[in-house]
Amino acid sequence: MTATTGETVKVEAPSTLAEGYTFDATVNGKVIKVSVPPGGVKEGEMFDAPIVTAVADEGALATPLLDAASKDVAAAKAVSGAWRHGLFECFDTCGNGVFWMACCCPLIAMGQLLQRLKMNFMGEPKGSYKNTCMIWTVLMAVLVVIESIDSALNYVKDTPSDSVFTYAELTATDYLFGIISLIIIIFSLVALTRARFFMREKWGIPADCCEGSGCLSDCCCAYWCGCCATIQMMRHTHDETQDRYACGSKTGLSDDAVDVV
Repeated sequence: MTATTGETVKVEAPSTLAEGYTFDATVNGKVIKVSVPPGGVKEGEMFDAPIVTAVADEGALATPLLDAASKDVAAAKAVSGAWRHGLFECFDTCGNGVFWMACCCPLIAMGQLLQRLKMNFMGEPKGSYKNTCMIWTVLMAVLVVIESIDSALNYVKDTPSDSVFTYAELTATDYLFGIISLIIIIFSLVALTRARFFMREKWGIPADCCEGSGCLSDCCCAYWCGCCATIQMMRHTHDETQDRYACGSKTGLSDDAVDVV
């Protein structure tokens, strides 16, 4: 059980948290580990959090924040212990470019996230990451071209509308396009799963399901809710009220945004 110092500090809950949950908050340029008081808190609620321990200067944050002097200390955001936003709160960003990028060009959005985390195109935090977004942009373009050509070829086929489909109707081109598309999709699932598992491990975020099963929860989110998961991860790394989404950037952020890792 975590012991507190007896002192409290006013912070804003990053999400709905249960009693006793601990996380890091920044106050006066210091990273303070605080605990959720009895009764728990709801997302966005300002509350007096018991201080567990002061762990380091702000520079030691896993996700650096902007200078404390430029922020309201009373509204210090926690960056560890929970996602800033829920998985299905992605719909809050309908008027934001990040929502449409993740929905219409999911591989590009994922590429921006991976490059922001300094990961290579397969979601590994090692090796070269400078061209990660470019690689996934090219793969997104390949998928679009393949689907367009395949649709056009199938449209001109002289097949009666009442005929029953059989695999014998598939051409070598259909199989080739299908294999290429499948490979790209599998690669994207692996990359997003790795990135999500990396973020949860780095910032102490509990699994959404299948607790204790390693990256199974992350794989489920990547497979069933890929767009929502990508948006949630992109919104977690930075305070979106301070760092707006930039669709034309390789990281989805402006050049002066604070580095994540």
